[in-house]
Amino acid sequence: MSQEESGRWNGDQALAARCLAGEEAAWRELVARYGGRIYAHCRMAGLAPADAEDVTQEVLISLLSSLGTYRGCALSTWLYRLTRRRIADHYRSPQRRMVPVEEPRKQETTGAPAARSGLESSASAAAEAARARQALGKLPEPTRSILTAYYLYETPVREIAGEMKMPINTVKSHLHRGRKALRSMLEERHDL
Repeated sequence: MSQEESGRWNGDQALAARCLAGEEAAWRELVARYGGRIYAHCRMAGLAPADAEDVTQEVLISLLSSLGTYRGCALSTWLYRLTRRRIADHYRSPQRRMVPVEEPRKQETTGAPAARSGLESSASAAAEAARARQALGKLPEPTRSILTAYYLYETPVREIAGEMKMPINTVKSHLHRGRKALRSMLEERHDL
């Protein structure tokens, strides 16, 4: 275990212990640190915004109720597993609602040129993020899950390999091929 991984694991252990001790600030810190990642993972899995919010809430509630059993891995890895299971449960449920990921519509802006350029740059960033989500959605499994775990949850390759029951070099190969495929898809669409 590298020093960085060890530090993150110890930090996660301390944060979990503070949450179990009933420290409200620790819970807020945990939600702030991982809530956005969980929601983004749900959206990348194709859930509608409302469903992604629901699944995020379910994951956080599940986390709170089972935090006493947390041991032995980075909290991000544990949350990744919880999120994957909740997303799978959502897709198995008869009430599921899927919405295709689309590029956001451009909004008309009024106001000062500086305000417009700020809105245009955030609209541009949102469009790029939507394109990246679409491209990621086109990748086959397990490449998509490996990229999500590595980049969104910052899970070390060793932990991804253990979770997915594959050799480390296979995970690295999926990361390499996935990055290459994403780059190709994004550059191809950008040239249009």
